[in-house]
Amino acid sequence: MQARRHAGLMVVLGLAMAALDTSGVFAQAQTAPPPRRHIPRITVVPISRYHRECDFWLSLEHRPSGDVVTPQQHCWWALK
Repeated sequence: MQARRHAGLMVVLGLAMAALDTSGVFAQAQTAPPPRRHIPRITVVPISRYHRECDFWLSLEHRPSGDVVTPQQHCWWALK
């Protein structure tokens, strides 16, 4: 009879220790992630005399999986 009490007490103590141990893990997992770095954005506004001209074409690219047709683009600032 005393062995069963001892075994029951050990189970209760084991569960209590496990609960105490996992509480530290949950507290650690709930910490806030580090803040994300702000990436500055640059907006270019040209003088009203300039506008953007672009040239578009399709180009054949040779890839290991086979030839592929891809769109290409080239842009520049031009006077109105």
